[in-house]
Amino acid sequence: MEFRTYILVFLGIYIFYLLFVVSRKKTREKFKKSSYVSYLVNVYKIDVEKLQATSLASIVTLVNSFILATGIFIAFHWKGVVGILIAFLSMLLLVFFLYHILGKLLKKKSGGEK
Repeated sequence: MEFRTYILVFLGIYIFYLLFVVSRKKTREKFKKSSYVSYLVNVYKIDVEKLQATSLASIVTLVNSFILATGIFIAFHWKGVVGILIAFLSMLLLVFFLYHILGKLLKKKSGGEK
């Protein structure tokens, strides 16, 4: 039952992102200048111009949906302040870990150093 709830939360967040960010050309162009992409460009020296805006937005959306769904799931699974603290710490660790992996993968894909 809990796994189904997690998947439903993840899919809900992902579909929301897809509808309001990835599918709209105006927001997709703004997405290239977002803090997510700025972090990847500054830290991992990714050439955003070599990547398609749709694929970049889709990948970042997938990662962000996973991070948010995990945080929400933990916060509701562990009740009270402890749950919120654990959710916050896990989300923080997931952001650093997953964005590191994403940065390395996008660097290879954009033709940066290996």
